[in-house]
Amino acid sequence: MKGVILHGGQGTRLRPLTHTGPKQLINIAGKPISQWALEKLINMGIREVAVILGENNPAKVIEYYGDGSRFGVQITYFYQGKARGIAEAVSRVREFTKNEKFVVFLGDNVILDELDKFSCDNCDASILLARVQKPEQFGVAVLDGDTIVKLVEKPKQHISDYALVGVYMFNSEIFQCIDSLKPSARGELEITEAIQMLIDMGKTVKHSVIEGWWKDTGNPGDLLEANMKLLDRYAEEINNGQVESSSILGRVFIGKDAKIVNSKIIGPAYIGDKAEILDSIIGAYSSIGNFTKIRRSQISYSLILENSILENVEISDSIIGKSSVLEKTAEELGSSRFIIGENTNIRVR
Repeated sequence: MKGVILHGGQGTRLRPLTHTGPKQLINIAGKPISQWALEKLINMGIREVAVILGENNPAKVIEYYGDGSRFGVQITYFYQGKARGIAEAVSRVREFTKNEKFVVFLGDNVILDELDKFSCDNCDASILLARVQKPEQFGVAVLDGDTIVKLVEKPKQHISDYALVGVYMFNSEIFQCIDSLKPSARGELEITEAIQMLIDMGKTVKHSVIEGWWKDTGNPGDLLEANMKLLDRYAEEINNGQVESSSILGRVFIGKDAKIVNSKIIGPAYIGDKAEILDSIIGAYSSIGNFTKIRRSQISYSLILENSILENVEISDSIIGKSSVLEKTAEELGSSRFIIGENTNIRVR
């Protein structure tokens, strides 16, 4: 079985963080969002993966993942360019799958459950579902007992609590359905319509329901929540750096050659490689990127991406983009909230 990760989309709801790269490469809990998806596929035993690239700096995706060898997989890239729907993206891997069953994983989704029980034995497709409180925001599946009878994209009236999570398993039958699709009102080829065709043709479409947490990381709040959940589940008490005159409480990962001096770190938290924390407090559910320098500051429930500098600030519920500088010149600290894109310099008086 092979895997497919969709790495397109503009990430408009995450701007300015996505002005310079795809949202799937934003680090949460120490890894890009799409790497968490890749690891789920690897844990299913998949070793050949197609990555569908969009038009938002696809070279950065190739630069990060390369041929996949350092992850123990073989990666093949396909360029979709402008987003024309999930079904259109899936159509590009027809030759790659070579009549094998394959799993499609949306690269901006984060799922805590392992997918080892997600299977498609004796079926033409299988979809992953989750019960949600606001089904009108998702594509949903209408069930009759254990049978899927209908799929509807963002229904205006309540017809089901079961949302499509963004993980699908198909055999080659799906390509015949995609070939018959016409663009929807939003100009895209909808995967829900292709799966509905399978159902209408009498093909076997199964489903599994995840019980754990799941998030489509479409906005800054989603990123912070995903970071929290992943740290809660996966954070480890590991120290690969130097800790001097500091206290480390709970499960804190300290990366290679990181320096913690006269500071307090409260887990679960992630401190990246060669990060420097001086005279500061890093609160729970914070991820500090590689090469980041934090001095005389208090950080909580925040994502600080790599190569940034924070000095004399107190922030919470914040996301600081790569290679950004956030300084406060006044002596008295006061808590603030920021969403800052890459290569930004901010001095607060």
